[in-house]
Amino acid sequence: MTYQLPIFPLNSVLYPQGELPLRVFELRYRRLLDECGKSNPFGIVRIRYGKEVGEPAFPYDIGCAAYIVQKVALVDGSLAAIAVGGRRFKILTIHVEEDGLARASIEWLPPDPFVAIPHSLEAIAESFTECGDILKDSGSLAWRLAEALPLTLDEQQQLLEENNPQQRLQTVKDWLMQHPFDFMV
Repeated sequence: MTYQLPIFPLNSVLYPQGELPLRVFELRYRRLLDECGKSNPFGIVRIRYGKEVGEPAFPYDIGCAAYIVQKVALVDGSLAAIAVGGRRFKILTIHVEEDGLARASIEWLPPDPFVAIPHSLEAIAESFTECGDILKDSGSLAWRLAEALPLTLDEQQQLLEENNPQQRLQTVKDWLMQHPFDFMV
């Protein structure tokens, strides 16, 4: 079954249950936030080519639904907002409206199956409880680690597109093993 979702192309990747600060000043995206409010999702998709400002950009096919949890009007007329990631989706078609706001026909990707966190990574998962995240599965741990690591946008997008939570976590673990000195004090 397909759904319609307004999309917000950015040079960022949002993961399920992740947070993304937004600074919104273009009228089309202010309209998007007004239409969606806090209860209706919109799609955050990484830009494949084009720019965040001006002409509509062309996004990657896989993105993440987002919900606004906080929104504040700023003195300069722009909005500051915090978006939280929901489900992943795949774009089937895109229609660009007169003001440049894009709406996509999407299909929701299936939720991750439950895959237990490997014993070797349980201590890392438990460390996230200090931040308020209780992680019980490999997919969630992979998302949180990916947000914390200095991954390239291509690496972030690759993880968003990975459907297998065990493989996603292995990819993050491999990255950590290849960059051991990036975390030394």
